[in-house]
Amino acid sequence: MMQQPLISDEAALRIALAVRSLPEVGLGSLLDLLLQHLGEPLSEEKLAGISPKSFRVMVSSLSETPTRRDVSSALAILTNNEVEELDAPQLSLLPPLVGPKLTVAITSNQGEMINGHYGSCMRVLVYEVNAYAHQLVDVRNIDGGLQGEARAEYMLNQLKGCQMLFTLSIGGPAAAKVTRANIHPVKKMVPMPAAEALTELSQVISHNPPPWICKLLGITSSQNELLFEED
Repeated sequence: MMQQPLISDEAALRIALAVRSLPEVGLGSLLDLLLQHLGEPLSEEKLAGISPKSFRVMVSSLSETPTRRDVSSALAILTNNEVEELDAPQLSLLPPLVGPKLTVAITSNQGEMINGHYGSCMRVLVYEVNAYAHQLVDVRNIDGGLQGEARAEYMLNQLKGCQMLFTLSIGGPAAAKVTRANIHPVKKMVPMPAAEALTELSQVISHNPPPWICKLLGITSSQNELLFEED
C-alpha cells in the first residue's frame, strides 16, 4: 500500500512562500509547527482553515517570535485561495512612459504586491512611474540560496537602474548600502498592492513634489511647476 504523502504540493508551495514573510523562522521550524497543530498530511484545505488567533498562538511558541505584521503577511499567504496570484506577474509589451519619470523597485513574493522583505523576497518588480501612470517593465527573480555579504551584493545588483525601492522591511546596514547606491528606500508598514503605492507616487510627482523627488526626476522645482501645471 502506497504511503500517503506528508504534505501536498499546493501546501508545500504556500509554506515555502509564507516562510519568506518570516525572516526569523526557518522552513523546517514552520513546517514542524504546522504538522504539530494540523496533523498529517498537510493540505491546502487545512491551511485555509487556520484562524488568525490560532496561527499567532502557534508562532508565539517559537524562540524567535516574528512581528505581528510578519505573522499577518505569512497567514495571508497560507490561507489565500487564489493560487495563481502566487506566481510572478507577466510583462506586457508597452511603449515607455513619456516625460519625467522614476524607475521604482518593489520587493515581492506574490503577484504585483509589496509583500516581500528585502532580505528574503522571491523577486524584485521594476516599474516606470510618471505623473500620470505606472507600468511594470521588469521582473527579476531572486536566487534564494545566497546568504550574508553575497546576498547583499546580489540584491544591490538586482536594483540596478532603479531610483527608489518600496519594501516591506529592510535592515539598517542593507538600507545604508541601498542609499549609498543612490537608491531611496521606502518601507511600507503593511503588505499592499503595488498599484496603490505607485498611484500615490504619481500623485506626489504631479502635485508639487519635494526637492528630493525633483532631483530624482532630473528637474528643478520651477521646471516641475511648468511641466505639471493644470490647464
